[in-house]
Amino acid sequence: MTNPPVKRVPKLRFGSVGNTGALVDRVVQKIQEQILSGRLAVGTKLPPERELAERLGVSRTVLREAVRVLSAKGLLETCHGVGTTVRALTREEMLEPLNLFLRSWGRDVSLNHLHQVRSLLEVENIGLAAEQASEEDIRDLRRILEEMEAAKEDPLLFAAKDSDFHTRLAQTAHNPLLTLLLDSIHDLMVGIRELVAHESGLVERVMPAHIEMLDCIVMRDAKRARQAMRAHLLAALDVQKKAILSADRQVAEPEPEQSADAGRIAGYT
Repeated sequence: MTNPPVKRVPKLRFGSVGNTGALVDRVVQKIQEQILSGRLAVGTKLPPERELAERLGVSRTVLREAVRVLSAKGLLETCHGVGTTVRALTREEMLEPLNLFLRSWGRDVSLNHLHQVRSLLEVENIGLAAEQASEEDIRDLRRILEEMEAAKEDPLLFAAKDSDFHTRLAQTAHNPLLTLLLDSIHDLMVGIRELVAHESGLVERVMPAHIEMLDCIVMRDAKRARQAMRAHLLAALDVQKKAILSADRQVAEPEPEQSADAGRIAGYT
């Protein structure tokens, strides 16, 4: 990643954080607030360690630990010969903690939980998309549908294109926070789509729903778009439950040549 131009920090009024209590946490909070408020812009170079420690009224050891914490959060970056500068958080860095959380709680996150979250987010998202979609958005969605159609004989490629459609649809509402929330469950959905990829009749059920959703966006029909997405998600949930039930049966009585694949599938349940 290319670092933005380094900016010299103005004479900021950090103010003393005091000499008692959790000094490191208080320093972290104080600097973080200035970054999030925009007073410390991306690319801004912090004052030298000794000077900043004096302004904050803490030891250099406390300041170093605070900088380490902020660097771990992705808010600061220290480079030899340059110093410590404010950096921009990437989308991947913001999503990774939530993705790890979802994966670590995999046994407690059921298909019904995932369906509920998708319904809350994707139904509203497509309604906004029908109202906000640009011509470029529509062209991209139509292109991905064509790629899905071309991938009908390749289940895993079809699943990947299905994922691309929903990812692009998330962007079509032009709400960056909504896009971020939808992206947070992306990894879980990749696993689910791979799980159901070989289900019989999947393409015949999925393609018409996606075509209808795009038609609703083109017609700027937000109400019908939400109805189409809601129906699609319910149908998808039915397919997913059947696929997991089938996978569970294979795990219970795996055939020798299927045992390795059955274990892989079980990992997504």
